[in-house]
Amino acid sequence: MLQSRIEGATLGNMIRIARRFIRVGLLGVGLLLLPLAVAGTATAQSRPVGRLPNPLDQARDTATQPFSTLPMPDRPAERYVPPRQIFSPSLGREVLVPGHYERDVNGQRVDVPPLVVTTPQGGNPTVVPGDERPPVEQRPEP
Repeated sequence: MLQSRIEGATLGNMIRIARRFIRVGLLGVGLLLLPLAVAGTATAQSRPVGRLPNPLDQARDTATQPFSTLPMPDRPAERYVPPRQIFSPSLGREVLVPGHYERDVNGQRVDVPPLVVTTPQGGNPTVVPGDERPPVEQRPEP
């Protein structure tokens, strides 16, 4: 049988050696982490020249950047106005205005196409010329 005996390799000596390795290892890890703790508030702008960004810096920069805001949506260029029955002061009677599209000019005025309005029974057709007018909610005329 082969047996080798190492001088001084007692259990007590092995435990002491293991403890030294653990202490040295913890000290080494602590020394490696020290620059990260000191530079904990560093951002990408304050990073020294030549130092590559590490994942912690990248994560911090991403988490602290402001949110971008979306642009306001454009007003719709055209809007459908459904058929409606209104009293027209200029014609002096109830008229039926057909459904039509109005084009937005500047947010306060709309371009209304020429319309053929009739009485609610469908008689007496009258052409109302197209023009720029206020939106349908703000005008009494077709």
